[in-house]
Amino acid sequence: MSPRSGGYATGRATKKAIVASAAHAFAQKGFYGASLRSIAREAGVDHSTLLHHFGNKTNLMLAVVGWHDQQQFLSELPVRMSAQGLVDAFVSTAESNVSAPGLVQLLSMLTAEAGAEGHPARAVLQRRHDRLISLLAWTIKRQRNRLSIEDELSPEQRAALVIATWDGLQLFDALHPGVLDVPALVGRELRLAFGLQ
Repeated sequence: MSPRSGGYATGRATKKAIVASAAHAFAQKGFYGASLRSIAREAGVDHSTLLHHFGNKTNLMLAVVGWHDQQQFLSELPVRMSAQGLVDAFVSTAESNVSAPGLVQLLSMLTAEAGAEGHPARAVLQRRHDRLISLLAWTIKRQRNRLSIEDELSPEQRAALVIATWDGLQLFDALHPGVLDVPALVGRELRLAFGLQ
């Protein structure tokens, strides 16, 4: 291994430690309550190292969004997963979100804020939605062809409605924790979209 590749590996490990520390801090204290200095300290690096890797708090937050998706496997769900397998994967993600309410609330707030033109997270979150909508729409099309399901919405519109419903449920749960069973409702919406009930 060359010294240079060792440096890249160290840099990647440092970035991962910072992102994991930021995810924990943002989940506990929110975006505004968590300081970059405390995140750096928790990750075992100094403030200047954090800034070298991420530049600012917004870029760090975007890295946390990517990290969150990887932890939940949403960024790498196989396209050819069965409809029931996809329901199970999304419900599992919704269940694990219940154990990290601070992070989910933060992602919900960031998603709402990113609705404004020019927001630094807008393009990243739009791509995140687009990826999930494409995956769900492909499965909806396959299920409609297989089961002769009629729907006034296109597969893309139905998929967007499922994702919007999930986002809305998480926002509602942030305001009214535990009133609704978010994982069960996400599963219900997906089963309905896929013709599984």
